Amino acid sequence: MEIFFTILIMTLVVSLSGVVTRVMPFQIPLPLMQIAIGALLAWPTFGLHVEFDPELFLVLFIPPLLFADGWKTPTREFLEHGREIFGLALALVVVTVVGIGFLIYWVVPGIPLIPAFALAAVLSPTDAVALSGIVGEGRIPKKIMGILQGEALMNDASG
Repeated sequence: MEIFFTILIMTLVVSLSGVVTRVMPFQIPLPLMQIAIGALLAWPTFGLHVEFDPELFLVLFIPPLLFADGWKTPTREFLEHGREIFGLALALVVVTVVGIGFLIYWVVPGIPLIPAFALAAVLSPTDAVALSGIVGEGRIPKKIMGILQGEALMNDASG
């Protein structure tokens, strides 16, 4: 029963964040508003402590998000830009993981090289949904946004 109330509260907070974002006198990206509301609810004085099983999170939230992203991705554009998408999803991620891995290894002296690469692998993939939410829809050329969304979909599906 506790998990039901947790999911209910999360759904309510996400819904309210959308309403709050629309009625505010100034514009703020929805993901930033959701982060701010989540941080406010997690503030120690409120006492809202939510325990959520990571495996349940992976089963409950990730598949619908991946399905929605895949459903929204135009097949023609995905196939048309397949070379760029796979180039970014494979080669650029490897280069980024190696670069950031060595940077983490250099900056954090106590971490061994292999865990530094593992941390870099988690941090390096792009998130086109967050990018479009923060930058704004229409500010990035459609071709580049399509390639980034395809690359993010490939990274999310492989992760």
